Amino acid sequence: MPHPLAGYIDVCNRNRIAGWALDLEEPDQPVCLRFFQNGRLLDEVTAEIFRTDLTDFARAGYCAFDWSWPECPPHEGGIIEIRDSKHDYPLNGSPFYIEPLPSALVGSIDITDRLRIAGWVRDDLNLDRTVWLTAVIDGAPTAHFPANQFRRDLRDAGFQSGRYGFEYVFSTALDPLQDHTIQLLHGQERFGDPVFLPRADHLDDAFKKHFNALIQGLITPQARRDALSFLTKSADALRHQSASNITSLEARTLAQKASRRHEDALSFAPCALFIDDRAPDPTRDAGSVALLSHIRATQALGYRCCFIASRLPPTEQDQAHLAVMNIDCLMPPVFTGPEEALKRLGPGLDVVYLHRLNNAESYAALCRAFAPTATLIWSVADLASLRLRRQATVESRPELVRTAMRIEVRENMCAWLADSVLTHSSIEAKQLERMVPTANIHVVPWAVPVKTRARRHQNKPIVAFVAHFAHAPNTDAAKWLILDILPRLKKRIPNLVCRLIGSAMPHAVHMLADKDIEVTGHVSNLQETLSDVSLCVAPLRYGAGIKGKVLDAWSVGLPIVMTPIAAEGLVDASNPLWTKSIADSAEDFAEKTAALLVPSAAKAQIAAARKLLKERFSEKAIQASLEDILPPVMIEPPPLPEDRSEPVLN
Repeated sequence: MPHPLAGYIDVCNRNRIAGWALDLEEPDQPVCLRFFQNGRLLDEVTAEIFRTDLTDFARAGYCAFDWSWPECPPHEGGIIEIRDSKHDYPLNGSPFYIEPLPSALVGSIDITDRLRIAGWVRDDLNLDRTVWLTAVIDGAPTAHFPANQFRRDLRDAGFQSGRYGFEYVFSTALDPLQDHTIQLLHGQERFGDPVFLPRADHLDDAFKKHFNALIQGLITPQARRDALSFLTKSADALRHQSASNITSLEARTLAQKASRRHEDALSFAPCALFIDDRAPDPTRDAGSVALLSHIRATQALGYRCCFIASRLPPTEQDQAHLAVMNIDCLMPPVFTGPEEALKRLGPGLDVVYLHRLNNAESYAALCRAFAPTATLIWSVADLASLRLRRQATVESRPELVRTAMRIEVRENMCAWLADSVLTHSSIEAKQLERMVPTANIHVVPWAVPVKTRARRHQNKPIVAFVAHFAHAPNTDAAKWLILDILPRLKKRIPNLVCRLIGSAMPHAVHMLADKDIEVTGHVSNLQETLSDVSLCVAPLRYGAGIKGKVLDAWSVGLPIVMTPIAAEGLVDASNPLWTKSIADSAEDFAEKTAALLVPSAAKAQIAAARKLLKERFSEKAIQASLEDILPPVMIEPPPLPEDRSEPVLN
C-alpha cells in the first residue's frame, strides 16, 4: 500500500522545526503531527500554516508547520521524530539528529549493580549546567536522568557546589540469572566504560539489602505467610542440593538404574558421617586424636568423610582446619545439627560413626530412621560406667556406684543397637562382650606416629605429667602426684622438678604450684615443652580406656611411669620389662620413677614402646582394623594430604 503521508522537514535546528505535510487520502483535512525527542513526546502540531510556495500543491498552501522550541533543546542534542497522529507514519526527513554542543565531560561511575548505577559527571566547558545521562541496559535505553545530586565529597574536593552526582535506581532489579551490560550515554557520546554484570552465583550485599527491604515492607499477615513459605521452600531446596553434592546422590541414583539394567555403573566415593560433641582438636584431648585418626583411616579406605558437632558449633577456624584434612565440616545455616544432617544426608550415607555415649544415645534411632542402609558404628572413647565404679572405690563414694549402674544400662543398649562397637581397650571390649554377647565389638586404637624429640640439656631431672584436666581422673592424679608421690620422690632426688602440662586446668591444680613444681597449663607445642623433660608420669588412680598421655610420651621417645589403670589395655603388666614401669602405691611410684631416671632403664622401655607403636598403633594397623568393619569400597581411593597436625594431649 502506498504511503499516504506526503511532506518534508525543511528546518530542524536548536531554534525551530518547520516543514509541510499532507494526507493524500484526505487532502482537504489538515494533518496533525506529533513531535518526539529521543522517543519522548514533545508536542502535537497541526500543519495548517500558509506557505506561498505550496499554493499550487494542496489546500491552497495551508499545509505547513513552523514550531519553535519552548525551551532550549538538550545540550547533548538528540533524535527528533515527526509522525502523523492518525496513521503514525513518519514524515519524510524524520528522524533528524540535532548535533550536541561542545562539551568536556569528567567524572566516574562509582557503583553499578543489579539495583542501581551511581557516580558523578561535570561538563568542564559549562560548569553551571546539569549533564543529562541515558542508561542503556542490554542495548535498550531505559532511563534519562540528570547528574545534579549534591555530594559532599565533590564539594570538599573543590568541585564548586558539589551538585554533580547521580544515582539511578532501576524500577525493577535486574534478573540475577542473566548476564547484563550497562552503559551511560550523553546524547550519542558514551560516558565511562560499559559495565558487564555476569549472572550471579551468590547473593551480593546489594541484593541482600534490596531483598531485606522487600521483606521489611510486607505489612499484611498473608504477605508475610507467603514470603515465609517461599523462604522455607528455598532454604529446603538449598539444603537438599548441598546434601546431594556431599553424598553424590545423583551418581548413586544413576548407578542403581545401571545396575538394574546390568550395565556398567558410574563410580562414586561412599560417604561417612562422623558425629562428636565438638570439632576435634588434637591439642585438646585424646578423644579428638582418636577421632581424627579414624577419619583419616576411613579416607584412606576411599570414603568421603563429613563431620558435624552435636553440642558446640564449630567455628570458621575449625572448618578451615578440617578442610585442610579434606573433611567436610557441616555447619549452620545449611546443617543446623546432627538431626538435620541425618535427615538430609541419610539416603546417601554408607557409614554413620557416633563418638561417645551421649551421641550414640541421641542419634542411633535417627540413624536407623533416616539412613537405614548405613553401617552404624559407636565409638566408645571410654566406658564411663567402669570409670565411675573405680572412682567410687578410690574416693569412697557409694552414690557414684548407682550412677555407674544407670550409665552401664545406657552403654549396653547402645552396644546392642550399633552394627559395630569400637573400643580402644581390650579390657573394655571383654566387659562389653560379657554384658552384650550379641554386640559386634572391635578393639581399634588410634595412630601414634613415632617422632624425634629435640633435646635440651638440663641441670636437674624434670618429671612431667601431661593431661587434659577437664577430665576428673587427671585432676585427681595431679593432686596425688604432688601431695603424696612427690614428697617421697624428693627424698630420693632432692633437686627434681615436677611439671604439670595441660589444657582446661582448674584452680585447684594451679594452687599446687610451688618451688620445684611448675604449673605450665596449655602449650601450643608440646614437643618443645618436653625437650628438657627426663621422664613422664601417669599417676591415674581410676579411669577407663587407653591413655593418650602414655602414647604421646612414647611417641617422642620419653619413658613413663604408670599406674595399672594407666597401663591398662596397652601392655602386659606381668611382663618383667613393664613391671619396672607400673606402680600402684605412692611409695612404689616414687621408687620406680627414680629407677627409670637411670638412662639404661629408660632406653629399654623406649625401645619396647616404639616397637609396640609400630606394630599396633601405626596408620596401616588402624586402616586394617577399620577395613574389616566398613563396607568395601569399589573405587581406587585418592591420595591423602600430608598429615601436618600435632597431636598434643594438653
